[in-house]
Amino acid sequence: MLKQNTPEWLEARKSKIGASDAGVIMGASPWATPYQLWEQKLDLSPATFQNQAMKRGLDLEDTARIELEKMTGLCFLPCVKFHASISYMMASLDGLDIEGKHIAEIKCGNKIDHELAISGQVPDKYVPQLQHQLEVCQLDMVHYFSFDGQKGVVVKFYRDDKYIKKMLKEEEKFWECMQSFIPPEMTSRDYELKTEHAWARVAHEWKNTHFQLKELEAQERMLRDNIISMSGSKNSIGGGIKVTRSLRKGNVDYSAIPELKEVIIDKYRKKPVESYRITLT
Repeated sequence: MLKQNTPEWLEARKSKIGASDAGVIMGASPWATPYQLWEQKLDLSPATFQNQAMKRGLDLEDTARIELEKMTGLCFLPCVKFHASISYMMASLDGLDIEGKHIAEIKCGNKIDHELAISGQVPDKYVPQLQHQLEVCQLDMVHYFSFDGQKGVVVKFYRDDKYIKKMLKEEEKFWECMQSFIPPEMTSRDYELKTEHAWARVAHEWKNTHFQLKELEAQERMLRDNIISMSGSKNSIGGGIKVTRSLRKGNVDYSAIPELKEVIIDKYRKKPVESYRITLT
């Protein structure tokens, strides 16, 4: 059985979609975007560091679990579960009872989140995570437990099949992005705002040069077409230029080759090549 906080567990989390990933994929996470998560999954950026709030949550988790067991009369143990039919779905549970009928998610969050739990609600940012857990475990309810360090409150959070259906589509799209090495759509949060004078000056110069280049390219294409037309499809020379007619082989449609259908092409792919694209906003 896979144990949490082990190298094997970390590797599994990187290659699959976990419950905490669901909030990011659904756009509910205040901590990361789908693009940032995609980069982390593919080792294109450093993993998220552990901040003070995360450390506090881990330090209090065992104490919170004991308090939860007192309040519910159930015995919960940390557990890693995998979806029965969707290979890339997993969930690292804070608590699963012995019979496998009850699960728990423990949060030792801020005052606002705790007061929301006292009122019987779950913060929106955790909704995808809980629905993901319910889908992986094929259950109808999860015990959401908010603990402030001294007292805790249990909120019974129920399965929403309509939401899960939507979530599964988004997770499948994200999984395809991981497999194809094509990033998900970026948001405004994926860009760093530059306000320095030096940046504005260079950006202005680039825009002017960009428009001049576009005009010259359009003029070059028109003259090129005229020259080819005037050559009469023959090799021609004169006026300091030379027109040479040539043919090249067409591209190979590798997807149409039956012998390659079972071959994992990515195994032969070279390392990623970094590139940049500048566009107008």
